[in-house]
Amino acid sequence: MSASNHNIGNAGEFYVLAQLSQRGIIAGKTDDGQTLIDIIATDPASLVTVNIQVKTRGRDGDGWLMSAKNEKAYPSLWYVLVQLNGTDLIPDFYVFHSNVVGPWIQRDHENWLLEPKRDGSAKKNTAMRRFRPTTEDLRVAKNNWQAMFPAACFTAPAAPPLA
Repeated sequence: MSASNHNIGNAGEFYVLAQLSQRGIIAGKTDDGQTLIDIIATDPASLVTVNIQVKTRGRDGDGWLMSAKNEKAYPSLWYVLVQLNGTDLIPDFYVFHSNVVGPWIQRDHENWLLEPKRDGSAKKNTAMRRFRPTTEDLRVAKNNWQAMFPAACFTAPAAPPLA
């Protein structure tokens, strides 16, 4: 049975909540679809609060789907990109600030519009965007939770014991 896009999105959000909680960050999920914000998270030691949008994809995704509203950068908005790795494995997490994601998808979309369709006609502007970071970008962003909370003194969660 395949999961719906809504269930995949919810799974990503709950995985992110679990990762933040394991690191001692106070985090709560917002109502679905209300704003750019899926999670509000606060470091209890410094009281630094950030807003997080979670984007989740399955194993075979080509980037992460975004929309035109994601082109704008906000000082307190972060993206956690979740790469699901199957039902029995922990996902991969990639942390990016909106000042990286927004301009990137804006430039990418502008370049996409400049390329004609196969028949030579112009492409129509749509709200859909796709964020496709490089392998190096993903390497740097992987599990980079401290980027959101530089003053926090948390460590990565311990690996579960082997059976």
